[in-house]
Amino acid sequence: MSRADTSAAEEVHDREAVEGADGDGGDDGGPGDMAAQARFALETLAELDAGNGVSLPRLAKRTGLRVSVLLRLYTLMSDARVGDEQGPGWVRLHVDEDGRWIARITPVGRGDEAPAAGGGESAA
Repeated sequence: MSRADTSAAEEVHDREAVEGADGDGGDDGGPGDMAAQARFALETLAELDAGNGVSLPRLAKRTGLRVSVLLRLYTLMSDARVGDEQGPGWVRLHVDEDGRWIARITPVGRGDEAPAAGGGESAA
């Protein structure tokens, strides 16, 4: 199998992991589906982010997930507070000067350092 064929096969396998065998996007609302999507979204961001962040439309094209789904997942992975719960701080989201949503993986998201105790906001 050529390198291109291997890469294409891996992409199909990755999409099947997110979409499920029936290819319906895995959107039956089950918690396992969201966990699989979140894991895939974080892995894809880690792969593509070379330090400058990655636009959500680019991530959507790569993952096959809608931008709105990625925005929801990455918000939950950020250090944003939802109710009484602070997120883990794995991802930073911001809007650039051209109005594009950009996601960046943090060192904590890459597993390079432990999350800070007490969380707190930090610069993007």
